[in-house]
Amino acid sequence: MQTRPARRQARRPDADGRRGLPNGRTGGSAGRASVAFPLFLFTAFLALAAVGFVGAVGAYAALSRGLDDPRGLEELQFNSQSVIYDRTGEVELARFGSETREEVAFEEIPAILLDATTAVEDKTFWTNTGFDPLGIAAALRDSLRGDARGASTITQQLVRQRLLDPDLVRDSDRTPERKLKEIIQSIRITQAYPAVEGKQRIITAYLNQNYYGNNSYGVKAAARGYFGLDDLSQLTLA
Repeated sequence: MQTRPARRQARRPDADGRRGLPNGRTGGSAGRASVAFPLFLFTAFLALAAVGFVGAVGAYAALSRGLDDPRGLEELQFNSQSVIYDRTGEVELARFGSETREEVAFEEIPAILLDATTAVEDKTFWTNTGFDPLGIAAALRDSLRGDARGASTITQQLVRQRLLDPDLVRDSDRTPERKLKEIIQSIRITQAYPAVEGKQRIITAYLNQNYYGNNSYGVKAAARGYFGLDDLSQLTLA
């Protein structure tokens, strides 16, 4: 009795033209590998993100150590001149002191001055968390192009002037440390003074602290020194 050799089962091509294994079997190890690799990448990404988060939290805690209480904004004292009046209390006779400054309350600051200040110094002031990440990124980009510019918010400028160690601010070798502490302290102040009322306190302190040249410290002294105005409501854009 003659026997016929068994036929080899031909591999049928898949829909995309590739030949599969007999009996409809496919490359199992290849399939598992195609699933395992993306899973590995996802796991690695999560691990790196976790390490980065822990590192950021640790750095934040380390740099925050030793910073002044952000609520000290309420206790800021501004140097100002002593004013001597005559016996009626109406005629000014003399002023003593190196800094020409008079403090103002938020209610005395006209909207036109607030808008002009934020337009020039910090367009995101009323909404930012104390610093502006997009502004910092844009400043870095411009610096790489040779067009260096600042990216400090109003809150950061106030922190640098009044709520950081003066030795740290003056030491150019510690600029990276100073910038990081400046950002952290700005965040803490914004958290300590939240919402619109908090922003009002911050910008009022900034406008009372800021130096405008001509020995004028604060907006009221600047208005008098440059325009001869005692009432800020008289300021105009003209």
